[in-house]
Amino acid sequence: MKILFVCMQYIHSARWINQLKDSEHEIYVFDCLDKPIHEELLWTNTITNWSKRKKSYVKGEYFLRKKMPAIYEKIQPFLEVTPAEKLIEIISEIKPDLVHSLEMQSESYPVLKARKNIEFNWAYSCWGNDVFYYQDKKFHTKKIIKALGKIQYHFLECERDKKLITAINSHAEILGVNFPGGGGYDLKKYNSYKHPLNDRNLIIIKGYHHKFGRALRVLDALEQHIDLIADMDIYVYSAHEVVIARIKELNEKYGLTIGYSSRYNQISHEELLEKFGAARIAIGNNISDGVPNTLLEAIILGAFPIQSNPGGASEDFIENGVNGLLIDNPEDVNEIARLIKRALESGELLESATEKNNEIAKKLDYNLVKTNVQKAYSKIAAEL
Repeated sequence: MKILFVCMQYIHSARWINQLKDSEHEIYVFDCLDKPIHEELLWTNTITNWSKRKKSYVKGEYFLRKKMPAIYEKIQPFLEVTPAEKLIEIISEIKPDLVHSLEMQSESYPVLKARKNIEFNWAYSCWGNDVFYYQDKKFHTKKIIKALGKIQYHFLECERDKKLITAINSHAEILGVNFPGGGGYDLKKYNSYKHPLNDRNLIIIKGYHHKFGRALRVLDALEQHIDLIADMDIYVYSAHEVVIARIKELNEKYGLTIGYSSRYNQISHEELLEKFGAARIAIGNNISDGVPNTLLEAIILGAFPIQSNPGGASEDFIENGVNGLLIDNPEDVNEIARLIKRALESGELLESATEKNNEIAKKLDYNLVKTNVQKAYSKIAAEL
């Protein structure tokens, strides 16, 4: 089968597509943002450097793009080659059996536009905030409904997104839920980073605080338990500037040594895995998300997860109070503080959670996920 992937050039896309390397499928990759091809996708047929101006930049263009996207969208075809234009050209030329978009807002909207002019079979991977967050936003609602009405095949991360999508399109063919967005995990490699529970003294925290992330609420919650965390190591990864400022404030006020890496100067993935493998507790807090890769990595690496649960996404992998704790309200500092205290004071809970998460990890094995993914594509090929 000839597959055209329409995707952003980042590691999760690369890991998903690499599951089809050395398969019988012929793979093409196109990014609507025209970013340089990811180094792990150099084996594919890639379409890059396609974006071109039709006119020189117009005064106010940047403002319209950022602040008034609906208006900018109408004038964009007069200013530059649009992703939809290029997609029509590519699809007409290579005639793919399947177009598979790996995100909604930047990658699937242009596919939707292209489909007004040319017919093709369409699959979609729903990641993160794609539908859950944007479904009620004025600029996005109609686009999402139209796209989901045209998409034939869906690869999903969680049951939440299945409910959302089938509520919009009851005829949607769901190829499976709990497909990790970046594919499966090399458990042998990951297990090499794991420390015994009794040797773990680290709390690791995702440091996003922006439209979706709420890391500041976690730091505020930790402040309620200075006595409990005084002898703990604490590390915040991918921290936004406002989070770094708060960390410095806490360190100075209480004599703590909370470590961190910046969102824009991150530690390597290998270093992050080492920290997860040494962590006793891993905390992620967002008002909107899918199933975070960091949650799955915490489960695999034996770090007890305390995780927000937007729309019920995290409960596919966490049974509250059994193999982790779910944050009901990501804005509620007192609730988060109670959960942290419970985890810090309950060694038995963490021990039993480790056993449960070791079993869940087996379902995330790279070869198992890869086999299931390839079966799903074979199913599509058989129906076309």
